[in-house]
Amino acid sequence: MVQHLIFHNCPDTVKEGIRDYWSRKQPRIARLLQTFPEEQRHLRLMVDRNPDGYQARAVLMLPTQVLVAQSKTRQDVYQAAIDEAVDILAKEIRRHKDKLRRDRTHRKKQQQQTDFANALEWLKQDIRQQRREFFFDLLRPVLRNLRNHARRELVFAQLEGKVSPDEMTVSDLLDEAILRAWERFEQRPPQQPLDQWIGGLMHEIIDERETKAIPAISLETEIPEDDPRFRVESGWILDNEPFWGDLESLTLEDILPQHEVEEPWDAYSLDEKERWLFAQLSKLPKLQRRALMLYLLEGWEVEEIAMLQQRSVAEVQADIEAAQTFLKDQLWQQIYQRQN
Repeated sequence: MVQHLIFHNCPDTVKEGIRDYWSRKQPRIARLLQTFPEEQRHLRLMVDRNPDGYQARAVLMLPTQVLVAQSKTRQDVYQAAIDEAVDILAKEIRRHKDKLRRDRTHRKKQQQQTDFANALEWLKQDIRQQRREFFFDLLRPVLRNLRNHARRELVFAQLEGKVSPDEMTVSDLLDEAILRAWERFEQRPPQQPLDQWIGGLMHEIIDERETKAIPAISLETEIPEDDPRFRVESGWILDNEPFWGDLESLTLEDILPQHEVEEPWDAYSLDEKERWLFAQLSKLPKLQRRALMLYLLEGWEVEEIAMLQQRSVAEVQADIEAAQTFLKDQLWQQIYQRQN
């Protein structure tokens, strides 16, 4: 990250002190900016001194927005002024990243619903004319934005012992959902968007496996790197739909977008972080976990989740908040154990 420190009315000894103090504060800001290319971050820290004390202002230029944070009052020492500006800047960065996440999720949801809306009349025609292969061949490519949803559901099913590792691929789950969509197309709820209805069919397919006698493995012990429960193969997607791209990893910023983690979390690899997240999320009640994932990762409104789960809006909202509180507690315990 390119940085410039600018001083007003500060003696040389104070300038050196500010440089040293900022070098200890800068890693916190760098951790929050890891998702932005380093060469596209530019920060200016200005420290002004007058007879009333010190004031600090940070100006952070990112490709998506310029963020400004300034200490609210003049402080007797520069450390307090920098601390206040850094706290405000960290809050602004978290808020901005959450807005970017919500914008991305909204665009993905809009594109997904547009794709389904464009295909709807043709799907209806295939149903009327009983052209099953035409129906399947049209619906498959439209399901591209459901593939990550399918992958996550399969990982949870494997962690809970409902599905054996390598028993079902993402493609298998999507194919089964397409088959059920064909069989029940005329019975679908008219007020529910087609993509959400098919997402509910995927849940139904997974939930029917709850009674299978597959022993679940404890998640209380350390998770081995080669644990097969955390891997799900793509299947025909790789060959038939190469333009879909890779499946997305699950990240902490997806689930706790405005939460600032401590430094020890960075010591974990991306795979370790994802395995930990899946393991903790699998401990939540099924409806609560799905409400959280649909709301944050798929961009569903609380009202839409309530319709799918046949629950009240208040219940769904409470579940989302409770799930995030649980994860924050688990994360704090994980970091505390690592530090000790």
